[in-house]
Amino acid sequence: MPKSPPHRVTTMLVCICKGVSDRRITEEIRRGACTVRQIQECCQAGTDCKSCVRQIRQMLTTQSHAHQAATDST
Repeated sequence: MPKSPPHRVTTMLVCICKGVSDRRITEEIRRGACTVRQIQECCQAGTDCKSCVRQIRQMLTTQSHAHQAATDST
């Protein structure tokens, strides 16, 4: 039986200008950042050309909904 490839966790750069990954932004959201400005202050993502601000906003929305659903089910 062939071996399955090792499980890989992918990381995506959200802010190319500052080299900030989706993992880093997710980590800051888990630590309590809930606005784009707070993300900018924590890791500088979205402070240069600002082309990633839409993606940061989407991550904030998605993860806050996921957190809300998790707390509602308890």
